[in-house]
Amino acid sequence: MMAVGIDAATGLTEPRHTSVDVGDGQLFTIVAGSGIEIVMLHGWTLDHRNWLPQLPLAERARLIMPDRRGFGRSTAPPDLAREWCDIDRLAGDARFILIGLSQGASVALDYARRQPARLAALVLVGAPLHDVVAHDCADDLLPRGHYAELVAAGAIGAMKSAWAAHPLVQASDNARPLRDAMLASYDGRDLLSAPSAIAIGKADIERLPMPVLAVAGDRDTRWRQRVAAFLGREAPHGRTAIIPDAGHLCNLDNPAAFNATVTDFLATALG
Repeated sequence: MMAVGIDAATGLTEPRHTSVDVGDGQLFTIVAGSGIEIVMLHGWTLDHRNWLPQLPLAERARLIMPDRRGFGRSTAPPDLAREWCDIDRLAGDARFILIGLSQGASVALDYARRQPARLAALVLVGAPLHDVVAHDCADDLLPRGHYAELVAAGAIGAMKSAWAAHPLVQASDNARPLRDAMLASYDGRDLLSAPSAIAIGKADIERLPMPVLAVAGDRDTRWRQRVAAFLGREAPHGRTAIIPDAGHLCNLDNPAAFNATVTDFLATALG
């Protein structure tokens, strides 16, 4: 593994990067800290840098932050429906914590319903539940088909401009440079592949045995906030948290509040 630099002011051991073999390619992955493992799954068009504001959590845990298949520097081809299979390649043999943002939260839920005994806790940030919670407005909808047409036509710049104006990727002034850096690196390859989907039902939520924290920003879309409330209510050991002064990318917008919320939840969940 090779070291990569971080802000020396954090006082944390430098994260390391490695490549994790998932059978049909590699997942570029950043690892930091020691202790119980936390696997962290970024959202659509983002990459492992999504979680850099969460590096303080490495004081208490081993953070595992991959570029998901089809994103960042990972070479494994896009395939949303099989991403749950990658997670056991990332984590060790002991029970671990799984955190997912947005599309990454869908992958986290898919894994949780298939491998519940592996998880000590589950954190879902801005999760979608298209087959369970009805949309009450259109501002959350993702025009994937239109974006795919732009990328296929070689107009990825136009696609990125349109996506940067979408409510789901609005960011605070402090978070915008990191968001912009991730969007600049996005290459659209997942949009050129055959689409796959994850269908999560109400019964899947009701059967989750692990502690579940559903998180949304107070400026996230109304639908994402309703999904967070649903997850916190319907999961047997669920709770909901709203991060103040934050949008859909709430861990970027208000990392101090997000990190404190996750730390408090894990302290209770893990005893």
